[in-house]
This record gives sequence, C-alpha cells and structure tokens, in this order.
Amino acid sequence: MENPSVSAPTAPRRFGTVGLYVQPPTAAQAHYLDFYKACGYNYLEFCEGGFAHRTDLLPGYHAEVADAIRQAQRKGFKVWILLLAGMKQWKGPEAAGGAGTFSALDAPELEERLGFIEQAVKALHGADGFEFFAGDPGGDPLGRSTVKDCITFSQRVKEIVGRHAPHAGFALNLWAIAEWSGFPSPFSLAFWQKQVELSRAVAAEPGLLGPDCGVVFSMDNYYRSLTLTALADFGVEPEPYPKAVDVEALRRRKVKPLLGWPYFLVDECDDGFITPNNVVTGGQSQAETRYIRAIVDHGREVGLDGLVANASFVAAEALNIYAFGRMCREPAPAPGDLLDGWADMIADKATAPALGNVLRFVENQCNWQNSLPARYRIPDFQGFGLSNAAEAMALLDTVRPRAGAPIPLPEPPPQVLARYRQRLQRIAAGDIGGPNPHYKPQR
Repeated sequence: MENPSVSAPTAPRRFGTVGLYVQPPTAAQAHYLDFYKACGYNYLEFCEGGFAHRTDLLPGYHAEVADAIRQAQRKGFKVWILLLAGMKQWKGPEAAGGAGTFSALDAPELEERLGFIEQAVKALHGADGFEFFAGDPGGDPLGRSTVKDCITFSQRVKEIVGRHAPHAGFALNLWAIAEWSGFPSPFSLAFWQKQVELSRAVAAEPGLLGPDCGVVFSMDNYYRSLTLTALADFGVEPEPYPKAVDVEALRRRKVKPLLGWPYFLVDECDDGFITPNNVVTGGQSQAETRYIRAIVDHGREVGLDGLVANASFVAAEALNIYAFGRMCREPAPAPGDLLDGWADMIADKATAPALGNVLRFVENQCNWQNSLPARYRIPDFQGFGLSNAAEAMALLDTVRPRAGAPIPLPEPPPQVLARYRQRLQRIAAGDIGGPNPHYKPQR
C-alpha cells in the first residue's frame, strides 16, 4: 500500500476554504488577523467555551465572542463556531472551571447541554456557521452509546441552529467519533479502526448530510503519528479515509462543506502522544513543511473543498501557520522553497540563505517526524551543510533580522530568531520529541 505520509500527486482542484482553528484574538493580538490574511486564510473557527464559565457570566462571555466574530468578519473571514458535544456545564463557585464530561445517554444532562448550546447559538447567531464536534469528549464513558446516538444528538443541534441562525451553515466534525462505540482509548488499535467505521456510517446515514449539513473529516490515517503508530504496532495497514470516491459520492448528494481537519500537525498543542509538545514547552518554534505539503496534497487529491489547521501557540508556530496557508493556496511551493521564502521575510537579504539552511536543520529534527514510525517518515532535507545543533547555532549567529517584514507577523523578526535559537538549544540537549514514553500498544 502507498505510504500515506508521502506526498500524493496534486490534482488541479483549488481549495475554496483555507481555515484555521484558533482562539479569538485578544486586543493585543488583533494584528494576528492580518497575519492570517497575509498567509492566505479566509476562514476561522472559534470554540464556544461557555461550558467552562459560570452560568451568570455567560452573557458577557458570549458578547466577547460575538464581538470577535464581527471583527474577523470585517477583515474578510468567514467565522464558524465549534460546539463541543460532551461538555458538562461549569456552575461555580469560581468564575471559570471544568465540570468534566457527561454521558449523552443521560437524558436530563443531555437536555441541559442542549439548552446551553441553544443559549450560545442565540448569542452567536451572527456566525457564518456552526460545527457539531462529535468527540473528544463524546459518547458514553461506559461504552453504551452508538453512532446513532451521535447522529441524533447532532440533528438536535442542527435544529437549534436552524431556528436561531437560519442563515448559518452547519457541519458535523468527525474528530474522535470512535468514542461513540464502546469508548475505546485513543491509544488503542480499536479506536482507529472504529474511527473509520463510524465515519463511514455517518456519511452513509440517509437524510443527514446534504446541502444544509456538511462534514469535516479528521483524516487521521493520512498523517497522524499516534494513528499510524497504533496501527503499525499490530501490523495493520492504514485505510486512508476519505478517498476521492467517498468525497465524490457526497458531492453528488450536494453535501457542503466537505472539509479536512488535520489537527496537531501545524501546532502540537496537546496530542498526549507526542512529547514534548507545545503544552509541555509553553510553545516552541518548529517546522513541519514536508508533512504539511503531504497532507495538503492529499486533501486536494481527494477533492475536498478545503482544509482547517489549528494554532494555539500562534507566535511560536508562525512558520507552520504560514506554510499551511500558502500551500493550501498554491500547489507549487516545495517545502525547501517555502522555508527560503520565510527566511527572506525574517532575515536581511545577505543572511536569509543562512537562515533557510538553519530551518532545514530544525525541520529534520522535528517532533512530528520523530514521533512517526520510521516507514512513514518523509526523507530529510539534504545537502545544506549542517550536521549538528552547534553548527546550526553558529550559522544562526550570522543571521541579521530584516528591518521590516513584507507581511504582518505575530512578532518582529528579532523575536522570531530568538525562538529558533531556543529550539536549537533544545535540539542540542537531545530534546527532539518522540512518542510518549508511557505509551503502550493496546488492542
């Protein structure tokens, strides 16, 4: 079988949606919107986090999110709201906190959750769309739920959106939908087999997907290191889903949107498998342009309408955010060319080539690659003259920051260069990431 991590041939289809799942920018981060725009993004997703706020504070919280929606829309973005299925409502006494999750089979708690979702949709009715987030958390922790329960839940949320935001789009995000069948561990083989099985079941459900209900695919078997490791541990070949035939079948049914959601690749915010990730390190600058190129090419090849990346540590992962947006917009940029283009925006003309080589060294040590089974690793950059972190740091010392970047950046070039030095220091210390040492294969 074809290695799903190796870049597939591109098809001519262009993405209409180039998206980013992010926190609404604070006042100090307002310039992030200009950065996203310059990278080629035209679509943002914000998570509705009201479940973590005390109920009497929800109106104020929703007003802030509604304002963030309007600000992004004024910049030209479409804004969708992610509605998490399985969250129990925080009720205090502190202003914010976590109440954990609930079982969707508990009728009173389900009705309560639907009530809070309705409150959120009413307050955020100006959004361009709403997305039902199937799992993580979802289902029943005792393993009694089925995919039919998930579908029923999503249909009720869709009805709420139809009543209170009739102009808005709606989609079902299949991330972690495997939780609705036996609640398997995401570190198990069973989880990833059920992820494909239940995703197919949703796609085949009569009367669910259509012009008024799209679908967002997790695409795990194409790229994700945890998925590919869990399968490889038991000698199971990954079954890439969706394939072009699956997407075309949905397109014939006029399903829209048809998006991919390759989470954790652009920003390893909390994978639980890769360690150290950005939650552990507080944000570290990396480069995964070869792997971003591969997943973007796969999304284009199967015929999706677009892809949505994620970014929790925007300043730290600015290069990856830029790479994802540019590669979604333009089929041409090869990973090395993109690294050189980014270097040109950070360093002056004379020293930009040196920074491009430093970035090649950084990418060859990236956490994502080190967490993948060896057979799924894309070949390293070659022939750029750096063999260890000490040499890379010495070369970085010769790089001079550009006086003015040609696009708005999350932070100025001198701070970007300082982040690369910090990353090289971690590499020199052997801190190059990999699978969580506590991970054990599970069927």
